[in-house]
Amino acid sequence: MKKVIVFGGTGWLGHKVALNFANAGCDVIVVSRGSKNREVFAERLGKIRRITADKKSEEAMRSILAENYDIIIDTVPNVDSINHIHNFAGKNLEHYIHCSSTGGYAPLPFIPCDETAPYGGFDDKSGWASKARVDNLVMELFGKTGFPATVIRPCYITGGGDLLPLDNLGGRRPDFIPDILEGKLLDLPEDGQALLQPIHVDDLADSFLLAAATRKSISQRYNICLDHAVPIKRYVELNAEAIGCEAKINYMSVPDMLAKYGDTIDAIWLRFFATHMCFTIEKARRELGYNPKHTPEETIRETARATAVKCGASL
Repeated sequence: MKKVIVFGGTGWLGHKVALNFANAGCDVIVVSRGSKNREVFAERLGKIRRITADKKSEEAMRSILAENYDIIIDTVPNVDSINHIHNFAGKNLEHYIHCSSTGGYAPLPFIPCDETAPYGGFDDKSGWASKARVDNLVMELFGKTGFPATVIRPCYITGGGDLLPLDNLGGRRPDFIPDILEGKLLDLPEDGQALLQPIHVDDLADSFLLAAATRKSISQRYNICLDHAVPIKRYVELNAEAIGCEAKINYMSVPDMLAKYGDTIDAIWLRFFATHMCFTIEKARRELGYNPKHTPEETIRETARATAVKCGASL
């Protein structure tokens, strides 16, 4: 029986990863900081053992990792946690897998993009820059010490009906679906043809189990998405169709949108939203046996319907 520890195991992705490994017969432990806003899925873990700790703490990680683990998963890695895992995990560690993002490839040098593209982070002030740093760190550690690292890079995570969908401004504002229901005009950047490629959270969670099942994945990076992209115009239309509405769309340049919305939106997210996200998943298919169960269209509709129901809509 493999012993598995999942850092961030009470989050949206983390709890699904933990349950997947437990259902596969592994002895699973999850670690989280215990902050209320990150404990929303904790009750779904059932009898899985939990530890409350800060993975940035050297003392806490030394204590936790004194108990040997075969597989370590980190859904939200940082430089401190990686160094602690590298220093304290011990010789029994067979596999370390963390979650990154395809966002660091942007702007894409070719479409569909693959894992050979440069990965530096979309913006120095964004989370993608830090993801580039942690991805580079684990690969450097593999090269120097054989640290058995695999990097999973998902696209826009959605599905499952638990969190809000991406909105027309590139964020996850709660009034996006209500705005569609009310027939409001929705601004979209440029001509609405920037590509968006989602990943269903369940397919993403499956990819961690697949990566852990093969030694071939060590030292590798995998783009994990659904099998094709859709234009953001079509994305908004799919949300509307799912809840029985028609999307009313207005096109604006990114500078004009930033002038209109000011500090009420995240400028980095809007600029990113207007940038193509389109990837091939052939490497994951070939090396991991990854085969997503969901389509982009089904996933977008699922999330829209679930959000509408939460808003009190009768579909």
